[in-house]
Amino acid sequence: MKAVAVVPGTRDSLHVRSDAPDPVPGKDEALVRVVEAGVCGTDIEIHQGLYGEAPAGSEFLILGHENLGVVESAPAGSIVAAGDLVVSTVRRPCPERCRPCVSEQNDMCLTGHFKERGIRGLHGFMSERYAESPHYLVKLPPHLHRFAVLMEPMSVVQKGIQQALAIQQRLAWDPRRAVVLGAGPVGILAAAALRLRGLEVHVSALEPQGSFKDTHLREAGIAYVSAAHTPIASLAAKLGPIDVVFEATGATAVVAPAMQILGPDGICILSSVTGGEKKVQIDLATWNREMVLGNRLVFGTVNAGRLHFEMGRRDLEAIEELLPAWLERLITRRIPFTDAPQALHRTPDDIKTVLSFD
Repeated sequence: MKAVAVVPGTRDSLHVRSDAPDPVPGKDEALVRVVEAGVCGTDIEIHQGLYGEAPAGSEFLILGHENLGVVESAPAGSIVAAGDLVVSTVRRPCPERCRPCVSEQNDMCLTGHFKERGIRGLHGFMSERYAESPHYLVKLPPHLHRFAVLMEPMSVVQKGIQQALAIQQRLAWDPRRAVVLGAGPVGILAAAALRLRGLEVHVSALEPQGSFKDTHLREAGIAYVSAAHTPIASLAAKLGPIDVVFEATGATAVVAPAMQILGPDGICILSSVTGGEKKVQIDLATWNREMVLGNRLVFGTVNAGRLHFEMGRRDLEAIEELLPAWLERLITRRIPFTDAPQALHRTPDDIKTVLSFD
């Protein structure tokens, strides 16, 4: 079987191979033919050798956690059947079966011994086929197929928003204004999901005013602010009180400003896993005073569970109904998986690059 793989820990090791093991589904597993796989920053960092772990006994790791496929066969009576369009969740429970993992919250694992498809200890979805328990497969309606590969990043967005709303039940809260930092796939999807919930949404990113991203966001009623001309730290003075900040840049230098622009009773969602050891100066006394006196809150979120994939499916359907073809245009490049190395070289207008297996 052909697959896109890396040698974990080896820089610039991404390659296409034809000797990947053919999946052999167990009696309780479905066989899925891969249609598309999204390429994201995590895949690039694994390619750079920064992290990644091959399955036990394998010298390589099949890459890819953003996925879309069609079921070829499934156990009788399961929640999916042959012909169904599906995406798979990413994280699998730890062997210790900690309380979150037992409670279907693998994304909140306590031990840290979880496995993740295409990242840690399990082959991913950049292959012609894979076998998986139907328990981890989420069925999608056929009319979403042109952008359904966005389900995994949308699930991360849904988890962050769902947690924020749950946490803010601690007070009488009527959020009106949100700022999203970053205009990559997660940032744009977060902006759309927040706008869908009735908030006034502003996206701050490095691209200039009038760029493709600016135009695309404004089509959805989302304002765009170029960080090149309006620093993040000045957004509160420019826009007024900010109730929600969704940070999706992956940039260490953005984390402190993201917290500092919150208004009273505001909540900041940090969704980036920043690398390196960069040190940033911060006036901790002022930050602490404003956080305490303003009842502000900051939390981090990563990965997502089945609940959030299902929430993401509903939001994708709602956005498509309101703005036909808007989501599809977030996929700016489709590349045959056999040309996978091309996907690592981004262009200025790139949002989401997808590998096609059809």
